[in-house]
Amino acid sequence: MKKALFLPLLSLLGSAFAEQITILGINDMHANIDSVPRLTTCVQQERAKAPQLLLLSAGDNRTGSPYVDCGDHPGASMIQLMNHIGFDLSALGNHEFDGGPAALAHCINAADFEFVSANVFPSDTHGIQLKPYKIFERDGVRIGVLGLLQVDANGRPDAHPDQCKGIGFLNPLEVAPAFRYLRSQCDILILLTHLGFETDIELARIFPEADAIIGGHSHTRVENGHTENGVLITQTQNKLKYLTRLTFDVDNGKVLSKKAELLPLNKYEADATTADMVEKIKAQPFFKRVLSTVKRDIPRRESLGCMMADAIRSCVGTDIAVVNMGNVRLDTFPAGPITVADVYSLDPFGNDTIRMTVTGTELLRVLENITQNDDHGAPCVSGMSYKAIWPKGADRMRITTASLADGTPINPEGRYTLAINSYLCATTEAMPADPGVSAHIDGATSMIKVLETLPEIDYAEVSRVEMTKE
Repeated sequence: MKKALFLPLLSLLGSAFAEQITILGINDMHANIDSVPRLTTCVQQERAKAPQLLLLSAGDNRTGSPYVDCGDHPGASMIQLMNHIGFDLSALGNHEFDGGPAALAHCINAADFEFVSANVFPSDTHGIQLKPYKIFERDGVRIGVLGLLQVDANGRPDAHPDQCKGIGFLNPLEVAPAFRYLRSQCDILILLTHLGFETDIELARIFPEADAIIGGHSHTRVENGHTENGVLITQTQNKLKYLTRLTFDVDNGKVLSKKAELLPLNKYEADATTADMVEKIKAQPFFKRVLSTVKRDIPRRESLGCMMADAIRSCVGTDIAVVNMGNVRLDTFPAGPITVADVYSLDPFGNDTIRMTVTGTELLRVLENITQNDDHGAPCVSGMSYKAIWPKGADRMRITTASLADGTPINPEGRYTLAINSYLCATTEAMPADPGVSAHIDGATSMIKVLETLPEIDYAEVSRVEMTKE
């Protein structure tokens, strides 16, 4: 009887002497620099309670603000802010590649923290310094962090193939098990991933040795963590809406308990010093130039995509222009002035425009095939409209009718000139026989050229796609 009472007492004593480790995780910040001052305040308050905490990013730190994504060193302004806050480590996201290898190397070298990814293998010529993992020690507790990046069916991340040249990638789910040995080298094992929530669930099923996954890529809001196969999975949606606080009670090298809590960043006051840094980053006259006036609120992403496609078609002089929905980076736009900064926020990628001649059959096949890899929605168009269905279980839509802007049906045997971006040319299956030629202009430049000639624009009710899901 005394022995039975003694065992629970030992357990309570062990818990009382356990170390509590705090890790802060965030993902898909997408250069939302206006919210960084609130992040600073939140981190400062958390550090006051837990000075030894770790601050980790699960990738896609950049791409979303012209002040970060444009200029001589794309992404560098975000690294400057992350250094100021005191990040300890970052995974690579697919958008870290948007500026190409040279820009990525510059950002990594400018960071006061390291980047980790176990399934990315840059050539020596790029100067990209990566490690598969890093082990920290906090209050005598060893914390291992392994990085993993998503790859698509073509074996590369969701980025323009030209921006990934000279860099090798492997399937993260095939690579991860090779690092199970880290379990014996640390007390807490974290997988810092940019894979998407569903893939993180798969990862947890094959890697139960991990204590937690701090994930990104799918922009999923995970309220208080999701436990799968004993692994705590977290994600903070995107654009600095939340930060996740993970706490681990560790005794004698064993995690006794773990939990995750979402911290809404809109509840924190902006840090004044960080806010000053942000204003200096934004204080570039080039970006403030007003191009035109938006007459009414633009409430739909497709309407913005139509505006982009119209500008490209006008500049390149084609019958039709196509913009994939994933290239449209704003969901809505308010009535009022539209500036150069707004244009680059709408299209930050800088993809070249390709001009080609296609048959009607080739055109419709391209539109259908775009949806296989772009899960943001049906492509936006200019110079035409179409109706489509998306059969249940299918990996792409099927166009049922299509016509030119004047209502003339698209002729399968007819020939049309098409403007399409270089990213789609490189990633879409069964492209037309004509490989096309460069128009030597990107989407954002096209919009600037067109908008600055128009006193006012109205795209509030513009829609050229009618989609039905079966």
